[in-house]
Amino acid sequence: MTVLKKIDSTTWQHRERISVPILIKLYKTAWLMSALLLVGSALSVFWLANMPLALGLAGSGICMSIVAATQQAMAAVRTRSSIALTGMQHNPLPFLALDRTGAIIQLNEAAAEALGYERHSHALVGELLERYVDSGDLALLEANRRNAYEGKIEQATIGVRSLTGMSMSWDVLFAPVGIQSGTSGCVLIAQDMSERKRHDERVKHMAFYDDMTGLPNRRLFVERLGEMLAEVREPDSMLAVCCLDIDHFKLINASYGHDYGDMLLLQMADRLLRGCTDVDFVCRMDGDKFGVILAAKNSEGQIEAAVQSLLSALEEPFELQGIPIQLTASAGWSSSAQEPLYPDKLLRNANLALIKAKENGRNECLIYREEWDEASLERLRLQHDLRRAVANREFVLLYQPQYDMNTGDIVGVEALLRWHHPLRGLVQPSKFIPLAEESGVIVQIGQWVLEEACRQNKSWQDAGLAPIPVSVNLSMRQFWQPNFTASVEAVLTKVGLEPRYLELEITESMTMDPDKLTQSLNELTALGISISIDDFGTGYSSFHYLKHFPVDRLKIDRSFVSDIEQDPGDAEIVAAIIAMAHNLNMQVIAEGVETAQQVQFLKMHLCDEMQGYYGSPPVTSERIAEMLVA
Repeated sequence: MTVLKKIDSTTWQHRERISVPILIKLYKTAWLMSALLLVGSALSVFWLANMPLALGLAGSGICMSIVAATQQAMAAVRTRSSIALTGMQHNPLPFLALDRTGAIIQLNEAAAEALGYERHSHALVGELLERYVDSGDLALLEANRRNAYEGKIEQATIGVRSLTGMSMSWDVLFAPVGIQSGTSGCVLIAQDMSERKRHDERVKHMAFYDDMTGLPNRRLFVERLGEMLAEVREPDSMLAVCCLDIDHFKLINASYGHDYGDMLLLQMADRLLRGCTDVDFVCRMDGDKFGVILAAKNSEGQIEAAVQSLLSALEEPFELQGIPIQLTASAGWSSSAQEPLYPDKLLRNANLALIKAKENGRNECLIYREEWDEASLERLRLQHDLRRAVANREFVLLYQPQYDMNTGDIVGVEALLRWHHPLRGLVQPSKFIPLAEESGVIVQIGQWVLEEACRQNKSWQDAGLAPIPVSVNLSMRQFWQPNFTASVEAVLTKVGLEPRYLELEITESMTMDPDKLTQSLNELTALGISISIDDFGTGYSSFHYLKHFPVDRLKIDRSFVSDIEQDPGDAEIVAAIIAMAHNLNMQVIAEGVETAQQVQFLKMHLCDEMQGYYGSPPVTSERIAEMLVA
């Protein structure tokens, strides 16, 4: 509540000391009116009639209008006359004069229009203002009106509803008017704050809700989690925090565009909401990561069942503009039974479990385990070291020979990346490749691998060795880089290697967008480069799509080859892949071959080539040179 005192005679005598900039600043605030309506009697208008001279063009008209209108309103209250408030009639702010009963005596055009009447209507005169005030604000209106009758100046925000039902939020100044013997009524001048209120509500909504999905954001999630944790009282009652995201979501954006990615996120949000109970809470953390608070659970088994149910709902095909998309999701969760009831800690643990689920191959649900804390710190240290490894020349390439199944001759090599850390020693690819992909440094590493493998192959040829192709694995991020084909061509030109001696290996996950993939592969094969699909049988592709791709050969994943002696199912899969690939005029190479029995099986089913420890482990470039001479 704002109470403004009258200006005494001393202030009046020194009015010239009030600078023009200060007056202009006052005028430009929303409530200059509160500085102008210092009224209580005719003398209470004070020196404001002279203020326009100080303000100049900054608002002289409105100042004079308010002064004149206030004086006329006072006269109207004294005489209950219908003297027009000529000074305020065209002012954009609603202006009303009330008698002591709360009835409207005078109002300007803005007030009439705001309350749903014609601008020049007098229908409101004599009506009680409370008829147009929200019921919840009637007591506030009455209190401020009575204070004005007692000679005070008040300010309040009240809800107003027009004759047509439109809701408004008025910021109202209440000022007394009367004669020296007492106050006869009050004047109200209002500013419609509805738009500002709506703006404030929008700003508040943006602070706590995701703009695209409409779900709560991480900030509100943590706040709500704290409230829900405070309500966990019973020892057999618990809640859990679950973090989940779509596996290979970046591929959707890369293949179809961000509009399709957004459509997928909207559908994902809808499925999560439908899969949760009324007491659960769903939010979008960032990107394709969502958070769920699973409340009112009695056991960790019940929590895990709820998480699995959510993942199952996400496995149903999504349809994006008529295109069916089959995806999987990963999830990590932690429960209030594991940790003290701290929101940030629970969320951190759930996120760590999600990271572990993705490291384990995705499409998995894991509960947080305490020993992962140290592993998480180790992961951060490794990621930090990884960024410097390229510049410090810590990476090396080994080469694993590929053999013709019939002749036993080396017909190619695959370049395999290794990291010699200065302190940790040899770091396995399974440890650092996922980190490189996550951080994006895989693009820089991949470019180095491509150039180094091509350079080494040209070096063998320059040494007079039999020319063979070198296979280079491509990461998804590297492959979908703009102008990737041009960058490959530039490398070949730089090192002087003929394109036919380079084979690029793509993964099945890259085949999800057949049209875009076909275009990119056609550009590469037009240069004379060979294409193979690595780890075939473990991902998304099918022979239906493969027949449209310019692929030269398939690499059967080692997980199938390793069990062909014991698992009839895997043996049938391998035999089927070989037969169908040959029908599509593709060659087949089996990875991970380690035993003579596996070799015999592959020969029997006419597999073209093999790669694995049965022939040779990955070796240095010098050893490859020796093997080619032999």
